[in-house]
Amino acid sequence: MKRFFCVLILLVIAGLLSGCNNKSLPSVSVSPAAAGNKGLEQALDLPDDEIVNEYCSTLDLCLGDDLLFTDAKTIPSQTLFTFFCYITNSYGSDYQNKWYIKADNNYRVPVADIKEILNRYFDGCNFDPVQIDGYLEQTNEIVIGGLSGFGGGRFPTLVKKEQLNNDTLKLKVDYYDDQYKTVFYTKVYTIRFTANGYQYLSIIKIFEKS
Repeated sequence: MKRFFCVLILLVIAGLLSGCNNKSLPSVSVSPAAAGNKGLEQALDLPDDEIVNEYCSTLDLCLGDDLLFTDAKTIPSQTLFTFFCYITNSYGSDYQNKWYIKADNNYRVPVADIKEILNRYFDGCNFDPVQIDGYLEQTNEIVIGGLSGFGGGRFPTLVKKEQLNNDTLKLKVDYYDDQYKTVFYTKVYTIRFTANGYQYLSIIKIFEKS
């Protein structure tokens, strides 16, 4: 009988400890708005050179004046595809390699994958795969020999960083010569932070040296 009560007491204690452990691990869900706010907070905490490199200068290096817009619906499909190649290249080689087919030494990228990526970074863009060289209608994919090859240099300086609301940031950036003596042009980037990362709402060029 004494042994029975000892076992019973041990079971009760185990149950209480189990309940305590469950209470210490509550389920927490983060709303898209909260996730966007977190992304904006993190961006605002970046040093000027890092925030420009993250959201502006490497993008300018890759696409230049091809990516200037106030409405994502007006961005040409070829520009969107170049952006797709640029941004997925920044994910690392392993990410793009999932589309690589060794047998024919090409990347075969499903259009659905391209649209999924583009919709993360632009609000309401219209990508038409028919406009892209290498599009195969039968399989609805783009066949291309490479997805990378971006390089070079830019010499930017952050002029102004402005928080427009609880999820949107505006960055004004001057692009200089390599000696940082002459401003060649200035661009303004409006970026909205979302649960999936961030979206470019507009990129405007406001000055160019004559």
